[in-house]
Amino acid sequence: MSRPPARAGRVPAADARRRITEATGRLLLDRRFRDLTVEDVMAEAGLARTVFYRHFGSLPGIVLGLLDALLEAVVAEADADPEDRELLRRQLALVVRTYRMHGPLLLALDEAAHHDDAVEAAYRAWIDHTVGVSAELIQRGVDRGHTPPMPVHDVARALTAMNGNYMLDLVRHDAAFDEDAALAALWTVWSSTVWPATSA
Repeated sequence: MSRPPARAGRVPAADARRRITEATGRLLLDRRFRDLTVEDVMAEAGLARTVFYRHFGSLPGIVLGLLDALLEAVVAEADADPEDRELLRRQLALVVRTYRMHGPLLLALDEAAHHDDAVEAAYRAWIDHTVGVSAELIQRGVDRGHTPPMPVHDVARALTAMNGNYMLDLVRHDAAFDEDAALAALWTVWSSTVWPATSA
């Protein structure tokens, strides 16, 4: 007996996630986040509506997924070689590149958080998690002696808030902002604060 034919048009998971994310970003160029629907996004992505829920629980989940991937990449860099003196610059470059590639999405999530309690709670939970991860990375530096003693959690919160506010402000004024200039600004603040030996 012959096997039934494979389902036509099946899209690999990574490709589907990318198409959904990119479609959402395109739609946000001319509408607000709260005006989006899953139907709009999937029509733009050229995928069936049911595919959405295989990858995301909600529209805000698209952006939170991007942010989770960013955080995982930052931590992976630190785990690869925590004594690498270019580590901090590479981590900040990941942040800048994410905002450059997905600025409208990130800006829309920030806006939606002001109007939707559920989005605000999810976004706040992600920020709190980021502060915790940043505090752990800063504490590693303190323990190894290349970061001066400091109130680690408060410094992590301040630097995390600076990253988000600064990058969103850049996107708000020009989504095609200068990545090198943005990286230089973040590097100046972070390196002089948490790894001063690298700022020379």
